[in-house]
Amino acid sequence: MSHRPGVRTATISLFAAASLIGTVALTSCAAGNDAVTAQARTTTNTVSGAIGTISLRNVYVAGPAASGEKAQVVSAFFNGGAEEDQIVQVASPAATGGQAPKRAILEPGGSNIYIADGNAPTLTGLNRDLLVGQAIAVTFTFAKAGSITLAVPVEPPAPGASAPPATSLPTPSARSVTSSPTASVPASATSSPTAGTTHPAGATG
Repeated sequence: MSHRPGVRTATISLFAAASLIGTVALTSCAAGNDAVTAQARTTTNTVSGAIGTISLRNVYVAGPAASGEKAQVVSAFFNGGAEEDQIVQVASPAATGGQAPKRAILEPGGSNIYIADGNAPTLTGLNRDLLVGQAIAVTFTFAKAGSITLAVPVEPPAPGASAPPATSLPTPSARSVTSSPTASVPASATSSPTAGTTHPAGATG
């Protein structure tokens, strides 16, 4: 059986083109998996966590912020369960209060993304300056899933998402907050998440 150089070269070229197309397709697919959360964050210094059916991704505090001011918590929440849940509270030792977001309901199988446009979960009455590069403990409480505390980095808000927080939003009343296991959060928190810390529903914020 003869081997013609022209045919062999064409075959190799075709195979290489197919491989390149496959690689591009896979790369596009991988980017698409996180495309929705990319709206909330363009850098990588964020934390993630999960409690019950709720996943938190790309979480960071928009800073810097001075003592006595507010700080928004840029974040993405995903409800992987079959029932509706709700963000009822956000709190931190670095703040005297907190405001749940306007769109606090987490639909089953859905996601809520919050950027620093005044609609994100917000820490109020900061009791210290929050500088870029620091990390603070932030506790999120859900009506059904319970509470989770993450060591959240302070970072500049992504371009196009730096509007000041909106006027005061009332925190929705908790319906039935389920307790979750308690885990201590070190005072000098790092950027790795600390999950499962329970805070009472009646806390300020």
